[in-house]
Amino acid sequence: MTDLMDEWRSFLVRWSQEWADAQDPDAPASERHVRDEEPVRTRWLGSPPASEERIRALEKRLGHRLPPSYRTFLAVSDGWRHAGGFVWLLAGTDAVRRHEDAAGLAEYFPADPDDDPTPEDVLLAGMWERALQLDVESDAVYVLLDPGDVDDAGEWAVYCYASWRASPPERYASFGAFMEAMYREFHSLQVSRSKSAGTEFVNATTRALDASVEAARLDALGGRYERASASLAEAIAYGRPRASGLRDQIRRLLGETYLVSFDGLTADPLYAPEFLAVLAAEDVWHHQDRPSSARHLGGASDEVREAADEILRQVGDGTFRHTAEGPFGRAVEEARELARWGDGDSAWRILRAALPDWRPIGPEHLAPVGLCADPLLGPLITPERGRELLATPRAGQRGDTPAPAADLDPPGLAWLAEGHPGNFLTSYRFVLVESVEPAELPGRIGAPGDAVLNAPTTLWDSRTRFPGNGTVTWED
Repeated sequence: MTDLMDEWRSFLVRWSQEWADAQDPDAPASERHVRDEEPVRTRWLGSPPASEERIRALEKRLGHRLPPSYRTFLAVSDGWRHAGGFVWLLAGTDAVRRHEDAAGLAEYFPADPDDDPTPEDVLLAGMWERALQLDVESDAVYVLLDPGDVDDAGEWAVYCYASWRASPPERYASFGAFMEAMYREFHSLQVSRSKSAGTEFVNATTRALDASVEAARLDALGGRYERASASLAEAIAYGRPRASGLRDQIRRLLGETYLVSFDGLTADPLYAPEFLAVLAAEDVWHHQDRPSSARHLGGASDEVREAADEILRQVGDGTFRHTAEGPFGRAVEEARELARWGDGDSAWRILRAALPDWRPIGPEHLAPVGLCADPLLGPLITPERGRELLATPRAGQRGDTPAPAADLDPPGLAWLAEGHPGNFLTSYRFVLVESVEPAELPGRIGAPGDAVLNAPTTLWDSRTRFPGNGTVTWED
């Protein structure tokens, strides 16, 4: 118990001091709340510890022994101010109360057996009646401690709900996990506020996190992308700069495109040609009439915007070509020529062999992500090959070389019957012709007399020139 109390005390003291240091001592009185005067002065967001007698009296009133993390918290601080950015006061022993669906939300989270609810649905539906309410002052945020959702350690889950978030209640495994999340939220919001105000938010925690981001960058270049991704995810939760832009590169090569934005790198003249093209290619892939990628140019200079227009045009009409310097750049050109003639597996082997020679264009660059935007090479980068790429040491880093990903194209024509990986078509019309001039072929297969063959198409064209956009028809 003493060790747990020491951990809580150390955590809460650090949080309090960082919060106090982040307050503007010159802010006008109209912008300061009376609740903040004491914690700024004392550098402590909590209250005096609750005695064992007070905690037992609360448990007797509620009819429950409190879960370990909340009980220990009360023994260190009987309440808390500024839990994150939207809960201004958390209850101590004198303010904890049963919620008893005071918010009237139970009807919106029913668990009717006729609807075949999951165990999670049943828990959530009953939570509103039985939970303890911990929020005292907040921005319409409910913090509910649920005695019906208990783990093997005796911890109760915390549910946090705000109607303005337009999402279901956020579940935390324990009160301790909730407070850690609110500490991360404080950091993330403070980073945004400091950036808007033109100030810096720097302390021992931010310095350690920034060091972890740099270590993650080196891990990623050394092929240890899973460890790098985990470290970057932690830094993102704290709002640290660089982390999102780096992790998005890992996610995109793994085939994850949801909410990938590269976090401002698209507006940087050094990185825009690489990352803006990838976002634009995703737009084309999904047949968006107006590229959403253009929205990622906030803060870009006129020069970058002019270059971006050209990048978007090239991606849109299929003429974009990914380029790179040095030996890897030469491998890209060789691979493109092979891919142009349909030998995608050989093209990938050329790229794979040259990966150790790849060099970043700057310190925020982890891998040749721009390959994904190339109309000939992009279709080669499957999630499996993206994983292989990420696991290959690059940019002079050392590490183990991963096992090769399997080829995509089996020998012969078996893929026509089995369905080529990634192809959304389920049937084919396949015609073999011998000793017929191309100009004669349309007439031989029943097309009108003036019909001519289209120019040869690439895989990129076949997937992006979708019927309905006015450029092709199913007959083509």
